[in-house]
Amino acid sequence: MTTNEPRSEHGGGDADPGRTMRITLVAVGTRGDVQPTAVLASALAGRGHDVTLVTPDDLVHFGRSLGIATVGLGFSTRSFLDSPEGRAFVSSGSGRRYLEAVVAEKELERRTLQAVLLHACDGTDLVIANNLVLDEAAMVAQVVGAEVVALHFAPRRSSAAYPSLLLTARPLPRLLVRATHIAAGILEAQVTRAHNARFRQDLGLPHDDVPIRWRLRAGGVTEIQAYSAALVPGLRDWPDRWPRTGFLAPSPEHRDRWGDTGLDEDLDAWLRVGEAPVYFGFGSMPVRDPVALIASIRAVCQQLGVRGVVGAGWSGMPQDVADDRVRLVGAVDHTALLARCRAAVHHGGAGTTGVSVAAGIPTVICAVAFDQPFWGERVREAGVGTWFPFAHFSVDRLVAALRAVLTETTAARARALAASLADEDPVAAAVTVVEQVGADAAASAARRQGTRHGAGR
Repeated sequence: MTTNEPRSEHGGGDADPGRTMRITLVAVGTRGDVQPTAVLASALAGRGHDVTLVTPDDLVHFGRSLGIATVGLGFSTRSFLDSPEGRAFVSSGSGRRYLEAVVAEKELERRTLQAVLLHACDGTDLVIANNLVLDEAAMVAQVVGAEVVALHFAPRRSSAAYPSLLLTARPLPRLLVRATHIAAGILEAQVTRAHNARFRQDLGLPHDDVPIRWRLRAGGVTEIQAYSAALVPGLRDWPDRWPRTGFLAPSPEHRDRWGDTGLDEDLDAWLRVGEAPVYFGFGSMPVRDPVALIASIRAVCQQLGVRGVVGAGWSGMPQDVADDRVRLVGAVDHTALLARCRAAVHHGGAGTTGVSVAAGIPTVICAVAFDQPFWGERVREAGVGTWFPFAHFSVDRLVAALRAVLTETTAARARALAASLADEDPVAAAVTVVEQVGADAAASAARRQGTRHGAGR
């Protein structure tokens, strides 16, 4: 499944990266998980490293389009989310059910997942994995003798600032915040224990009941926080090995390779003839009744006297709903489009939140699941938007939310936050972290080798 395309040279610096490494990046989830991982993979390849990206089969094009050797995992995220089980999983709203569904799906694919990861990580120096596959990637890294780096798109570790996103997004007293992380750790250990034990056994590793997250922390593993401190400012109690780099946004060249660059002539003409519209989009989240949702969006726009542009994403939106007030778009350059909108309404995935905040426009998040309520709280606390659960969606609710944010005060705060994000260089920061991990590992190995030689004399 590996491509024979040339390695990407996009996003890399001109400086000598020093020791080059073989790096395997593993991303499981939706586009919001795979796209930023592909961006990092491209930048590392541009620095001269030998890079392989591992993703669900339906998302391999994010790596291959950038010239990155990309391996499919043998299953499709979209197929799962479109299935009855996937829809129930997304709509459950329960941290336990979320974990159980993720682990059950990985258990079904356990043998395939092991085989693909072992092959992709054979001979690698460094494995970088997102949270959904971090346990398995860490075990495979142990087998092949590679270093591990975690890649997080929302806070996953204990802090005094924010409660565990597995359990709640509500602001809580400090003691209760800590308690949510303890409870989430216990829950995660309970749900993953049997699957992880079987995974370890299949790999020939000794039995170990210590949860992976605790083992990684005890081992001082680096965990990149790929989101902005400007939007998540409260993590001052975290160690330096958990650095926040900023959102790993694609460059114009990346978007061009994915076919997302610019706006087509019809959309551009529509944008020019009236006031800036409100953007509505739900990304990779399945929508049960797309026709009803379009009707609701049209009603919202009519009540507010605004135009709307709807991103279809994976929602199966009907294609014959465009009129002068509401326009439907398929694959689109969100960076270019949101720059010409007055506000954004979306599901609140980390990637989409990063784009809407970077556009400097107010944001309304209709959170479906996962980390989306967390991002809803962040835009609310920053004063650049508001949020509510998608399960509570109604025309009146969305009208009220948009009225609250379509003000000059909110718009000014949104522009100021966007300016803060513009000062960051997240991809370069992440590359620096990864290369430092590699340099530290090489120095440690050299010291061990020197010690052995000294003992032999």
